[in-house]
Amino acid sequence: MSALENDVSGVLRPMFLHTRMVSEIDQRRLALWAVMKAILFDVAGEPVVPHGFGQSLNIFRQPPPDVRVWIAAYHDPDPLPLIIRPIYAESAEEAERLSGWCVTFAVVRVAFQVFIPLIEGDLAPLPDFLGSVVQVWPPTGSDLDWPPPYQFDSASLQALAARVNDNKEVVEMEVTLVEAVRRPASRTDGDLV
Repeated sequence: MSALENDVSGVLRPMFLHTRMVSEIDQRRLALWAVMKAILFDVAGEPVVPHGFGQSLNIFRQPPPDVRVWIAAYHDPDPLPLIIRPIYAESAEEAERLSGWCVTFAVVRVAFQVFIPLIEGDLAPLPDFLGSVVQVWPPTGSDLDWPPPYQFDSASLQALAARVNDNKEVVEMEVTLVEAVRRPASRTDGDLV
């Protein structure tokens, strides 16, 4: 865990400060770290994610292919919001059956959304908020130009969290996105230019 924290810290900190390209390898690190955090959030409450899931992450050092991880730019005075949403089966007969678990959280200027399916199936197409929510797992095969065009605040983060339908309530929100600030890296930022 500490090795992963160190690896991700080297990727994440520059994302707080300035514009940069995030390689596919770094996106994989971010995805693994985000899924590990989602599992820790699960364990802290009433666990729903199967116990073997965390063990699988430790062994294979990557999320399973059916897990989804997205990132977005975030800016708000609350640097550590956390929204956990159980996702239920669509059918009326199985309305109380959990079909997935979705965790949306932010760390300073980066928002993460992790969807862990608990049954087989596909997600419906999800809104990407004008290209501002970017998939990092499964890998897309390309580098990411960070930050995306718009950033979320704590109010709009609620809409990001609700984009994975929980099949319990219809959520309609007005979302106001703010144009992301693109700050070029400088040699004093500690990153290579």
